Amino acid sequence: MKLSSAWIVVEDGQRPAGLVAARTLRKRLDTVWRELTAAGGGGARDVECVHRLRVATRRALAAINAFRDLLPTKRAEWFTKQLRRIRRAAGEARDLDVLTERLTGEPDDSGGGQARRRLVAMLSKQREVSGQPIRLAYERLVDTWLNRVERLLAGVATGRSQPTFRTYARDRFRPMMRRFFTAADRKLRSADEIHALRIEGKQLRYAMEIFSSMFSPRMRARCYDALERLQETLGNFTDHAAAADRLRRLAHEPSSAANRHVLERLCAREQHEADLARKAFTKWWDADRRRALRRRFEQTLRRVSA
Repeated sequence: MKLSSAWIVVEDGQRPAGLVAARTLRKRLDTVWRELTAAGGGGARDVECVHRLRVATRRALAAINAFRDLLPTKRAEWFTKQLRRIRRAAGEARDLDVLTERLTGEPDDSGGGQARRRLVAMLSKQREVSGQPIRLAYERLVDTWLNRVERLLAGVATGRSQPTFRTYARDRFRPMMRRFFTAADRKLRSADEIHALRIEGKQLRYAMEIFSSMFSPRMRARCYDALERLQETLGNFTDHAAAADRLRRLAHEPSSAANRHVLERLCAREQHEADLARKAFTKWWDADRRRALRRRFEQTLRRVSA
């Protein structure tokens, strides 16, 4: 899969790192604000804009992390805090959207069409509640966000003594790569270990988008495709496991007594799908594949260092 131009600021590796940082951050923070305005300021419920908002916050956080050495500390910390709040709010709403769509879009193989409709209605009510933090975030930030962005970018280090983007990218990418392979080389026996690998893989993929000019086109495509496949496979496991956990918790709530048998059946199905996804991933993510991906990243770093 090709890297999306929506998230990349293509730059000559010899440009000052601060210049690339400022352009990258502006693009990503402006995207967050556009999606937050659509999700929290428009009034209408838009399933896709909530999804886009969560994606935008993740990539903005990745950019702040990638260029943290060049940013004013307190201003960067403020954005990190706000972006995490927005991401959590969007994540809760998105999880409910995915589960509701799954229940309404699939044939009823769990018994009791009326019970299924009651369950969907209950989830829809929870979804309405989950949208409130997004609206509150928009209202809290509407008068300050754009000015804060300008202040952050005004404080980006741009002096002549700063490294080139090529050198900066190499030095920042190397520890991210090491953290990823530390997680990747574990046995992955537990859901927590799988989740940790998915997070590190996602961070490395976001870093590749930011530092894309460090890679040759062929190497970039091969590495990005491998990380994208990893995310898709682990995403299947995570989505089903999260759905099973939510359904399990719902089944134990007193208000769910009328829907308990449906919730329990759906929970068992989601857990089964999660187990299948985990087995599919461990079969695909073998030692040869890990070594090949590590070798490609190391070749890129050696080329950049030459």
